[in-house]
Amino acid sequence: MPLTPNQRHKLLMADRTHDAGWIAAVIEDLLEANPTVTLLEIEQELRDAGAQTYLIAGSGKFQVVTGGRLAMLWAVAAAGMTVEQNRAALAGQ
Repeated sequence: MPLTPNQRHKLLMADRTHDAGWIAAVIEDLLEANPTVTLLEIEQELRDAGAQTYLIAGSGKFQVVTGGRLAMLWAVAAAGMTVEQNRAALAGQ
């Protein structure tokens, strides 16, 4: 099930803080409240809103990267993945 309007609002307000720890906490809360939502769906909500936050898949955990697309590309490369592999991993978590 997609995010509710209130959940989407909470996510986008967290993005405005540019605080990776706070954003991660909000995302974890959203995942707990809505277990059918995937990290890829949350990432897509961020992209649709033009947010500066990106999610990077990790082993058992995700990483929040703020600072825009270039920062995301560096983080994905540092994780040893391509953008496509990251998206696939986000969909599977």
